[in-house]
Amino acid sequence: MQETTKFAMSPQAMEAIENGADRKVILAQTLENEIKHVEDLLMGYHFRERGSVDHLELDTTNMTVDEQGKGSFTARYILGMYNACADLDLSDKAKMEIDFEVDFENGMITLTGEFFPEREPDDI
Repeated sequence: MQETTKFAMSPQAMEAIENGADRKVILAQTLENEIKHVEDLLMGYHFRERGSVDHLELDTTNMTVDEQGKGSFTARYILGMYNACADLDLSDKAKMEIDFEVDFENGMITLTGEFFPEREPDDI
């Protein structure tokens, strides 16, 4: 399983990049502004466990961006799980390396989370 999401960059971010601004700085700010898309991507991984993604922080200090617009950053968050019937209430720190690809022509960013192999059904 691997989750992906796509969203548009703001016209201001596109204009700044076209005018020679530092791509890494502009992309880090865009990701912060559009953090809801990162949260949605993470929820795609944890929804089955009825988990929640809380206190999401984007660590862009070590973010990489190449000339083609490909790069990665780390998302750090608290994974919370609550199920009253199962008497389950826990939270745990989690992180995920998220890859991105920027289409500078069309102003679109594609985020791709980590690959988690899906477990095959058990034999009966």
